[in-house]
Amino acid sequence: MSLKPDNLIAPEVHHCSKCGACLHVCPVYLQKMEEGVSPRAKVQLTRHYAEKNLVTSSHLNSLVNHCLMCGNCTAACPSGVQHQSLFMRMRSYMATDHGEGWHLKALYHFLSHEQQLRLVSRFARLGRNHMLEQVPREFKIGKIPAKRLPKFNKQPFREQAVEKIAPEIQSRGTILYFTGCGTNYLYEQVGHALCHILKIMGFQVEIPRSQVCCGLPMFIHGNMEKAAANIKTNIKLFNRKDIVAVVTDCATCGSALHKEYGIVLEELGLATGEAEELGSKVRDIGEFILANFSLLEPHMDPCATRQKVTYHMPCHLRNGQGVTTEIEALLKRLPHVDYTRAADYDHCCGGGGTFFYDHPETSHQIVSRKIKNAIATGADTWITGCPGCSINLSGNLQESDNITVEHILLLIEQGLNKQG
Repeated sequence: MSLKPDNLIAPEVHHCSKCGACLHVCPVYLQKMEEGVSPRAKVQLTRHYAEKNLVTSSHLNSLVNHCLMCGNCTAACPSGVQHQSLFMRMRSYMATDHGEGWHLKALYHFLSHEQQLRLVSRFARLGRNHMLEQVPREFKIGKIPAKRLPKFNKQPFREQAVEKIAPEIQSRGTILYFTGCGTNYLYEQVGHALCHILKIMGFQVEIPRSQVCCGLPMFIHGNMEKAAANIKTNIKLFNRKDIVAVVTDCATCGSALHKEYGIVLEELGLATGEAEELGSKVRDIGEFILANFSLLEPHMDPCATRQKVTYHMPCHLRNGQGVTTEIEALLKRLPHVDYTRAADYDHCCGGGGTFFYDHPETSHQIVSRKIKNAIATGADTWITGCPGCSINLSGNLQESDNITVEHILLLIEQGLNKQG
């Protein structure tokens, strides 16, 4: 591996004053109230492991991986400790010491081989969309009933959509659309809504066919080298000078392209200039629509059926892209929306990639509280902008819960006038 032992600890680790500011924002610590799973403890454990004062063990591996990688600790740290970078390095060492689970090995393989990912998605579609309907209701993935997982698209979205979508009026510029795996394989309706909305706003939408997984599911588990090829491919495709922006409908992908690519390449000792250029062009689709709302507003139907809406803010949107107030501001400008903020709208949902599978009890306890608070708003629709959050939130709802999890793009499209 490229990472060297003396690179495990960054200088700022020694700046950790053990003040505990990270404890108050860590969803795992707040749920378990155990010091060992806190960011503060993980920093010190990593430091002592690197200094050879602490031997590796399965318990150390468990503590290091009992983390949602939400980024709250880094955002709250007054000493500037870069927890996520540190924890990625430590996870890499733990994988070397203790190996990786079969599900992670499979995940890394398919996410780094797009053709094989497309092939396996066909079998997954058969299993989820047809065979799974015959299994007992009690069968679960983590704590999520398997039948509550989203069905696969009949065909990957990027194979459905044309590569270039012309605007309805004179073009205001070109938008590159990074679809991510969620839209490509699970949420085709979100992708179609994005293209439709940007088209009527006057933008040409281009969807590069050879884009690949953003790589974040690999590098947050410490497998930065495996993710490097994906990162380089996407930078080459999307770092164009002749565009208005690169948009994503996935907070996780947006965080990777906007912020994490440069961090990972730096960790591997590679040049970061092009990654930083790309990052400056990346916009979450909700953020982009709000900034250009005057182009959308004439197409909204003032007589559209009103909906009671609440919102879940993805951690990667806030901590990875710095998008904080924009989505709520957009919701409040939609004429068919009655918006009510949930008490914990900006708290982590507990999904965290594979966390809901690896640590089902902790994840379920975190998300159950969010569900209770969302229902308490009286909303019919629960908006979020992350496929991973959508899977975790909707998957943990009960059949009796009268609330539906939905992407903001679908909500916007429902409010368009019929001509739009």
